[in-house]
Amino acid sequence: MAQMQFDIHKLLLDLGGAGNVASRLGVGRNVPYGWLRRDFVSSVYLSRIKEVWPETDLDQYFTKGESNGKENRP
Repeated sequence: MAQMQFDIHKLLLDLGGAGNVASRLGVGRNVPYGWLRRDFVSSVYLSRIKEVWPETDLDQYFTKGESNGKENRP
């Protein structure tokens, strides 16, 4: 069975980019870039994202066996 991955890159793009996400969450721009670098977003930040963007369906960012969009990044 393929392992589920969370596509952080697509989430950030859909929410207006890392700078916009950082601004709306009240954190430095390095925070969302750190998620990309570590390939990890904590549940605390996912909860905050849902508070700021309640219409966002986080389920759509789970993919099977992909590398979190890294092959599409420059």
